[in-house]
Amino acid sequence: MSVTRSGRRALAVLLTVVLGVTLASSQAVAKPRPPNIIFFLVDDMSADLLPYMDTVSGLARGGTTFTDYYVSNSLCCPSRASMFTGQFPHNTGVATNKGSDGGGYQAFEKHEGRTYAVALDQAGYRTGYLGKYINEYPVGTDYKVPVGWDEWHVAAGGGYSEFKYELTRYIKEETAGEKPVDPSGGKYLVDELGRRAVDFIERSRKHAPGEPFFLQVSPFAPHSRVGVKPGEKEPRFPPARRDWPKTEWPAGEFPNGDCGGPDCLGIDVRTTAAFNEDTADKPAWVRREPIAPKVVNELREDFRDRIRMVQSVDDMVERVLGTLTDAEQRDTYVVFTSDNGFHLGQHRLVRGKSTAYDHDARVPLLVKRPAAGRHGDLVTDAIAQNVDLFATFLDMAGVRRDNRDGRSLLPLIQGHKVKDWRQAALIEHVKPDPAAPGEPDPDADDLPAGNSQPPTYAAVRTAGDLYVEYEGDPRPEYYDTVADPHQETNDPANARTGELRKVLDRLRNCGRPGTADCWTASLAQRG
Repeated sequence: MSVTRSGRRALAVLLTVVLGVTLASSQAVAKPRPPNIIFFLVDDMSADLLPYMDTVSGLARGGTTFTDYYVSNSLCCPSRASMFTGQFPHNTGVATNKGSDGGGYQAFEKHEGRTYAVALDQAGYRTGYLGKYINEYPVGTDYKVPVGWDEWHVAAGGGYSEFKYELTRYIKEETAGEKPVDPSGGKYLVDELGRRAVDFIERSRKHAPGEPFFLQVSPFAPHSRVGVKPGEKEPRFPPARRDWPKTEWPAGEFPNGDCGGPDCLGIDVRTTAAFNEDTADKPAWVRREPIAPKVVNELREDFRDRIRMVQSVDDMVERVLGTLTDAEQRDTYVVFTSDNGFHLGQHRLVRGKSTAYDHDARVPLLVKRPAAGRHGDLVTDAIAQNVDLFATFLDMAGVRRDNRDGRSLLPLIQGHKVKDWRQAALIEHVKPDPAAPGEPDPDADDLPAGNSQPPTYAAVRTAGDLYVEYEGDPRPEYYDTVADPHQETNDPANARTGELRKVLDRLRNCGRPGTADCWTASLAQRG
């Protein structure tokens, strides 16, 4: 049978269309599905607690451990703002925890349209946030769900108590028009967040089958509760009831409380580096008398309670990861870190954070790689910062990104050598105003231990140095961190300070008009 010219033309068009559809289909099949990402962000966890967390420590197996990861500001709100935006505090404008003092949710709210959640949501991720958000975020009857989040389970200040809180329950597909708020019902908050995290994963399979998810779980633990009063039975650092000593609480399951294997009575904060050390060589704001024996005993109990608190976090991480299917485990990044560290008697600083010392600014960062992409257990001493997480999450998702002040850690996570990596970390701090209006700052030290709040400062941390400049003090603070890893011997006259002063001058204003971008400023260690 002969085919006319018009028939041949129509056949050719049909074949072109079919071929195009076939090619497009094959390309769609060939394009890999982006991985899931689970981000555990704890509150005030110092590195000395990590050895008591078996599941979290286990993320290093088939994962990457960052030994030199520093926060941009060792205070909750500024640090979290840096993670969400990829910018240093001097560029976010989030300086403290309180809106009346240049920080808090009031300062951060304008950034909500440019967090990693927005980019991941636009890339097709189903997103969920659970736990602590930004200081002073209001949980009310008509709470605001920030753009980019499909689920929103957030507690306000009551979350610090772990037992007396309200928790939002926004699920886009199920409760979008309701915005419920649930009372605690006596449930330990870390446990409740674990339950809701499991539910989020199961709902993601139901509502977005075949699509990746991003889940952030941010417990308040091991932060202390707010408003501690002398003589109260409730601990300053409130563990789950089951983890309390059985002799002190009927629900306790262990004679001396759960410390993750070791008997709690054999653990003593006095053995930690620089505990109650002589501070005569330190700047004036640090110098003080030895910690009184009564307070030392309180700190010993605080340390054990903080360990008990992270036991619950470890259980939660195990529960969440245990709900992943084999296929999901092969296709999920798991990231674990803290917003800042914490001191508990080191350098005679009783309780708190906000310093540039390693116990406050250097925190764990562990990343479990998808099982399909394992390269063994990797450890990197590349200097990383929380401003890098924004670019890292977007890079994991295959999203075109604006690096902002940091860079993606993904090449390091995957074991690649990276040329021209950062040589200096910037740590900055604005001293909160204790007279600022509003509710008490949950991070204020309430013990009469002298002027325990550090002044405003800017600091540089390199592979071998810590250099700090304090507002109003002409003498810097300097430590050779190779010879003196716990920052016990201040050497402000060291010749190295001249070079580091120039590095700090570049970093403290980086990213502002007329200055170098922050990545370029972090590369040059020497003047």
